[in-house]
Formats: sequence, structure tokens, C-alpha cells
Amino acid sequence: MLKNSIRQSVFALAVVAVAACGGGDSSEAAREIELAPADSGAALSDAPAQTAAPAAPTPATPAPARSTAAARPTTSTPAAATARTGALSAGATLALASGSRICTNTHKVGDRFTATTTADVQATNGVTIPAGSEVTLEVVESARGQNGRDNVKLAFKPVSISVRGASSNLTADVTRVAALEYDRVQSNTTQAGKVAAGAAVGAIAGQVAGRDTKSTVIGAAVGAAAGGAVAAATTDYHGCLAANAALTITLTEQLTVRG
Repeated sequence: MLKNSIRQSVFALAVVAVAACGGGDSSEAAREIELAPADSGAALSDAPAQTAAPAAPTPATPAPARSTAAARPTTSTPAAATARTGALSAGATLALASGSRICTNTHKVGDRFTATTTADVQATNGVTIPAGSEVTLEVVESARGQNGRDNVKLAFKPVSISVRGASSNLTADVTRVAALEYDRVQSNTTQAGKVAAGAAVGAIAGQVAGRDTKSTVIGAAVGAAAGGAVAAATTDYHGCLAANAALTITLTEQLTVRG
């Protein structure tokens, strides 16, 4: 209703204005007024203008959370090894077998060689020194026998033992060793020469003493025996510990080994 009243008032005022001016055809003016846009009154409407509602903000897509497990490399810490240790007290013995032939003419003082344990040895805390463990020994005496076997010198001392790959110092004595073997230093030819020389000396002595063949033969026999004794008494010998010979060592201090 309000829009129609306003439109009629505007139309009336327009007619009056045209008539007052008198400058034109009223009918034509009226027609132009009628040709005005039908909804021109909308501009005069006292209704508040409709404003478009602002579009709702599009929610932001949250960024994917960073995985701390992926960002930080994981490191696994192995459990600490709890290796057992056992001990052998002073006085304990180990039976060994030499690994090679050891002689006074091949091994000098300071040279080392290995032997192996021939039986398991039980230590404390359930630890065992297994058969086949390597023991290192050092030559402390090495001299051939001058004028007989009795002067041969060949002696050793234990240095270390290796048990399951771990080496430990070893303080012990060699308390038993297999009988040594002996090799003559002089050749058989030299020995035969000594015997022959003794026989010749005996034969000459027999001739001087008896002045006959019988005495000469007896003198030669006696001389040969004397020459043989001289040869044996003047022979030099090398002493040897045979390969795989038995030895026994006795601890003088406690030995600690890993299980």
C-alpha cells in the first residue's frame, strides 16, 4: 500500500509540473511518466536493503601430525653382557700336551711354544677351563749335554692361557715333564774313530806287555772297550721334548677366567 501511494503522489506532482510549465503536451508527458520503470518506487522504499550474508569460512584442514617416532631414529641398546668369571686357586694343576718337538738345538732361551690342556678343569662359579685351551710356555734353559746326557738343560715356564678366546696371564711352575729324548751331537764316524783309537792303544799295550799275539789280541779288546768308554764319556747330546709329550703345571697364584 505504501509503495502505491508514493507512486500516485509522484505521478500527480509530475502532471502539475507539466501543466504549470505549459510547454508541452500533457498527454505526452503523462505517457512518458507511465513508461517509467514499474518498480522505480523500490528506490524509495523505506525497507532496509537486503545484504548478502557473508560466506561461512571454510574450516582449514589440519596439517597431519608429525610422528615423533619417525622424526627421531630409534636406537636399541643391547643388554649388557653378564659374563661369569671363575677362579682357580694357587696349587691347582693343569695337564698339558706339547704342541711340537722342542730341542736344545732348535729352541733357545726366550723362545716360546704352545701346549694344550688335555682335560677339563673345573673353576669356581660353574666356570670350566675346557680341554684344548692353549697355554703359552717360554724356554728358560736350553743347553746341550757336554760329555754326556747328564748335562742337558731344557726347562720352561708358563706365560699365559687362552680360554674361549680370552687370554689371561699365568703364574705357575712346570712340576712334571715327560722324559727327554737325546740326540748325539757327534756323528757315528767320530764315535767309531774314538773306539778304534782305543783299540789301537790297547793292542800296542798288549804287545809291550806280553810280546805275543795272544797278548796283542787281549790288549786290543781291552783297548776297544776303553775306547768305547772314552767315546761314550766324551759324546755331546742334544735334549728334546717330544711332540705331544705330557707336562703338568701347578699354579703359584690364583687364576681368574671368563665363563
